[in-house]
Formats: sequence, C-alpha cells, structure tokens
Amino acid sequence: MRTFTLSMFLCTLALLAVSCDDDESNNTNNTSNVNNTSNVNNTNNVNNLTLVFDDSGCKLATGKKALDEFETSGFECVYWEYDGAGGLFLSHVNAVYNCCPDETLGMTGTATLSGDVITITGSDNGGLCNCVCPYDLTYEISGISPGLYTVDSFPLAGPIELDLESAGEGIYCEDYLQDYTHCEGDGERGDFCSDSTECMSGDGFCLEEGSYSLCVNTCLVDDDCPMPSVESCTSNGTDLGYCDPVTITF
Repeated sequence: MRTFTLSMFLCTLALLAVSCDDDESNNTNNTSNVNNTSNVNNTNNVNNLTLVFDDSGCKLATGKKALDEFETSGFECVYWEYDGAGGLFLSHVNAVYNCCPDETLGMTGTATLSGDVITITGSDNGGLCNCVCPYDLTYEISGISPGLYTVDSFPLAGPIELDLESAGEGIYCEDYLQDYTHCEGDGERGDFCSDSTECMSGDGFCLEEGSYSLCVNTCLVDDDCPMPSVESCTSNGTDLGYCDPVTITF
C-alpha cells in the first residue's frame, strides 16, 4: 500500500478559504491603472516584444477557465498558440498565488526573450489574505519570430519546448494531483472523495492511496485521460479503467 508523503487539505477547505478572494475591481490589468500605461507589461519591452497580460481571477471563487478544450484540474500547465507571424498566446494554467492580490496593482506579469528562451512571470504583488488559489495567467505576445523556443515558467520543471516554425498550438503539463491548491472545484480531479459517486458528478473514479482517496478520471485507453503524457489508463477490475498518475510517487 502506498502512502502519501505530502500533507494536504481538503479542496473544499480551499473553497471556503477563498471567501477572501480578490475583488475583480482590484484586478486592474485592463483599466487605466499603471499596469496598462507606462508599465512594461503592456508596452514594448527591451526585447522589442509587446505584451498584453491578463488573469482569470481566483478560479475557485469565479469558476473561470482560460481553456475550455482541456481538463486541467490537478495539473499546472503552459498552453501556447502561435499564428505563424509573430503573435504568440501563452497561458500559465493553475498558477498558484494569494487569494487577494495587491489592491492597487492586482496581478501583474512579464515576458522576456533571451536567445531562444521565453521567460514568463506572474506576481500577486504581496497578497493580502491568508489563503492561496489557482489562477490562469495569459500573455499575448507580439514580436516572436518563427523558430524553436523553450519557455521558462516557475515552478514548472520543464523543459517546455515550443515549435514555432509555423502556426500551431500545444500544451505542457505537470501533475499536481496531491496538491489541493490545483483542484479547480468540488468533485474535480484532485478533490478528496470517499467513493466514485463524488467524482465528476459520478463519471470519475475515487482512487484509494494510503490514508487518502482522490478523484481521477475514468478511461478505456490512455488517450481518454486528460493528460496522457503523465497518466496511464489502468484497469480497476471492471470494463472502465482509471487514469493513473504515473509521474507521482505516493
């Protein structure tokens, strides 16, 4: 029997914690606030890149998602989309920050280019509350010439490799199933459970691991899993399997 090595809190406790969530009026990235005037986030930086930064707000409080086509609960990811002519969209999915960003600055982000490495950062600028929650941070960047690049985005280990020689899209994810802060809601992947009826409105699987059980997805083959690169469809003794988090040590 495998046992968890990390201490975890109930995802539902995280939902309660976000009662201190940031008021969207404090998320001033799209107003006349300094973030959209002389700040580097939305003007030409030293690399001749133009960046427009935005964020979803605390996802546990708002239910907002930047990516409708991917199931990202329990993961931290970088999604990219390139138009082939210098325009690159990046989304750092489930980046964990304070529930209440600075009241004046809100959430801010930067993007820099050094050689073939694109570095993106985010900040809650201090944070005001004793809680954290997942955000989707988006970076619309102009000035990226076609080529091969890597993205550096803390705390992801990478390498996050981008083939931007032509138009395309892709996603890179790391598994944070054991970290409740990456759970996107009640019953979603990474939430605690006592039986499978509590997972994904009854469509998921309650994975028992030591003293804890966590919701994961069901599957018939690996490609049915949200992120086949870090999950494997494993039989549970029935016709329907479950998505086993193969990169995690319990």
